[in-house]
Amino acid sequence: MIQSNNDKHFLHTSVLLRHASGDSGEAERQIETILTKAVVAKRRVWVSSILFAELRPSMFVAGRFATLFELTRYLRSLATLVTPDPNTMMRAARLRDAKWQRPAGVRQADEKPRSMSLSDAIQIASALWVKEVVGVPDLAFLMFDDWRSNEAGGGRRLSLLGLKDYAENADASRDVMAAVRSTRIKPVLPARSSPHFVSAGARHKRGPGVP
Repeated sequence: MIQSNNDKHFLHTSVLLRHASGDSGEAERQIETILTKAVVAKRRVWVSSILFAELRPSMFVAGRFATLFELTRYLRSLATLVTPDPNTMMRAARLRDAKWQRPAGVRQADEKPRSMSLSDAIQIASALWVKEVVGVPDLAFLMFDDWRSNEAGGGRRLSLLGLKDYAENADASRDVMAAVRSTRIKPVLPARSSPHFVSAGARHKRGPGVP
């Protein structure tokens, strides 16, 4: 398990959604620390604006936050939102177009190449934009690896944390190499079987980082 000592983070939407639902497990303290430092110590935290497209009202259940509005207001105050421009979106398209596959010596005979999901591609392209254009070379992309079905095809989702293991047959383009070489880490979290958006729970009287 890898913990981050970095003070500049791009947060995958899965991190914030699990945190909002109180579903971060043993990673709760680390995420709380990162978010508290963002509020109190003005540490930089970035998140893709596609987060708000994943906040489906029908799936929201009051827990850490009483209302969806309270959650969105908190996220807006905490993070720098990255809305992808056309160049970032085209980079995401190229990452999705790459065929990611494990080396022949370890993959099964019928194992097919995997494709990056639309959400993951936009987020990693946005993180690379922050790293390269904003100028944050030590940016750490914090994420969970949720083993959901791939949005595009029903196969297993490509692991962003394990991109290097699937890069053998991906074209050796600048975009692929940039994604593979980026710093991608996960909080400490015990294994879980069925990730979801928001679970019921007693409401916290305060949001993270708020006295």
